Amino acid sequence: MVGLTQNQIQELYKFTRIHFVEHYDLQTELVDHLANGIEEQWKRHPKLSFNEACCLEFKKFGVAGFQDVIDKKGQAIRKKYRHILWGFYKEFFRWPKIGLIFGLVLFITTLLLFIPLVFRYNAVIAIFFLIVLTVFYSAFKSRRDNELEAKKYGKKWMLKDVIYSYGNLIHMINLLPLTLNMGYIRDRVPMDNFWVLMAFALGIVLTLILSYVTIFVIPSKADELLGKTYPEYKLL
Repeated sequence: MVGLTQNQIQELYKFTRIHFVEHYDLQTELVDHLANGIEEQWKRHPKLSFNEACCLEFKKFGVAGFQDVIDKKGQAIRKKYRHILWGFYKEFFRWPKIGLIFGLVLFITTLLLFIPLVFRYNAVIAIFFLIVLTVFYSAFKSRRDNELEAKKYGKKWMLKDVIYSYGNLIHMINLLPLTLNMGYIRDRVPMDNFWVLMAFALGIVLTLILSYVTIFVIPSKADELLGKTYPEYKLL
């Protein structure tokens, strides 16, 4: 039985793109699945045309088409990203970096103590907003660069998109100042208490580390991580 030609393989790639599969890694998985299915169809029904066999295989995905596959792949990639993130994040909680973390917490705590009491709460809010703005700016720039690179090579990779969207860190961080701005917290948190200030300082430092890992560390390792995940990425 003759397998699919290269032209037919390219038609399957085009078919997946038409049906809203943007990422090359997922396109490749689906093309492989469709190609195997078409060859099985031809074994049972040799007179089927390529398009007929392709349509029969596509119907097996149900009324949602490839959407369920896209969603499951997205969940798997985001889970993989969280595993990568945690791997780099926990590196900061080993000696000697943990000593630097402790020093930063004490420095920020001392800094807050020198700020007049009436302004301390707003100072914490301002620090968190500064982090948010930095993340927004970095995300905008990185996404733009990533889109330009995707257009250059004509391929998008799901893990790469997650890396350069920072795993939705923007939305996570944006909750912090909103939470801190709640009136009942402002009225009940004693901003003249050393341990309360240290808790805020620890939250700031942990958020800074998370931001640093997602904005700088992981993107700097992007090619290496993508090469391990997608062998064909090394061929670009």
